[in-house]
Amino acid sequence: MKAEIIFPIVYLVCLLFIIGPRFLDSNSSLKQILSNLSIWALIVIFIGLGYQGYNYYLL
Repeated sequence: MKAEIIFPIVYLVCLLFIIGPRFLDSNSSLKQILSNLSIWALIVIFIGLGYQGYNYYLL
């Protein structure tokens, strides 16, 4: 595997290891966890769509 693949995976795992327990502690109910995850999923989708649109239309 190349370093371009390995390093982002390592960074993501470390980030989840650092932030994960606090996220789970602050979101005590399943409904609240799903609500927060859906908000973050929408943010990631919009950023991804914006990036793809920028690459498709402007480059």
